[in-house]
Amino acid sequence: MGDPFKRLYRRSVHSRRVVRRIKNSVIRRATVSALRYLERRPLEEALQIGERWGALAFRRLGRHRRLALEHLEIAFGRSLPPSAREHLARASFINAARSFCEIAKIDEVRDRRDRYFEVEGMAHAEKVLAEGRGAIVVTGYLGNWELLASYFAWCGFPVAAIARKAHGLELDEILVDFRKRQGVDTILRESPASASQILRAMQANTLLAMLVDQDTRVQSLPVPFFGRSARTPIAAASLAIRSELPVVMAFIQRRSRGGHRIHVHAPLAIARSSDTAADIQALTRVFNERIEEQIRRNPAEWVWWHRRWRRAPQPGLDADRPQRDRPQR
Repeated sequence: MGDPFKRLYRRSVHSRRVVRRIKNSVIRRATVSALRYLERRPLEEALQIGERWGALAFRRLGRHRRLALEHLEIAFGRSLPPSAREHLARASFINAARSFCEIAKIDEVRDRRDRYFEVEGMAHAEKVLAEGRGAIVVTGYLGNWELLASYFAWCGFPVAAIARKAHGLELDEILVDFRKRQGVDTILRESPASASQILRAMQANTLLAMLVDQDTRVQSLPVPFFGRSARTPIAAASLAIRSELPVVMAFIQRRSRGGHRIHVHAPLAIARSSDTAADIQALTRVFNERIEEQIRRNPAEWVWWHRRWRRAPQPGLDADRPQRDRPQR
């Protein structure tokens, strides 16, 4: 018959909301406590702690570990033996934990930025902003992407991160406050004011930072990713095509000697035709190809536990679905 409590939880909206509220409160308290604990330690020690925390999370978070291993098999198939997949999955957990620790030690990271980062191609960001209409920086959930946006802001670039809400309001507040202190504005995609905020950012000649390599509840298209169709957000491509904004892709990767290497690529050559929908799909495909190339170069720093290939078509969210399939407003 199954667990009656689980059945009640699944059927009761109120019960799910209460559990979610409690869970978010616990996550927030744990996050704040961890940040305060790390703030009192030197950066090198904090990174060592992050390595231990990441390894512990890999062992304890069984569902996420299994997802990471499953997705590594989807991406690389038999070219990676099980031992190599486990090594990469564990490394991705460690990278996430170390990234969290760098956020906790952000003041020290910023003070050391001349030594902590090496950068290639920053002139490309200057070039696209020279047009005066704003520009888009596309990246993925690779390396420490929050540091990537922060570094642009530290260099004097106006930056706005177009982001989705976290799992709870409290975590949103922590992330938004962190970005604000680094000089990065946040535009929440779910906000009714997001369109006007994006317009103001463009008028202020801002770099719009966008991550496009997760399957989230936004307008999407099926685009190949590691040889398999993956629902991919189209907001970055749509904004670039419809508003005629230049696009650069940028990635951040850890160095073996410590710190990070940032690579800003040359502006993309964007094909524009009379078929806007086809242009958006083509550009979205380019984004996936470039991100996949970077992941193949640096597979240890991608979030392999995200369900990248999970979703069937959903009316109202899928840009390739006929209009009649979408709910009326």
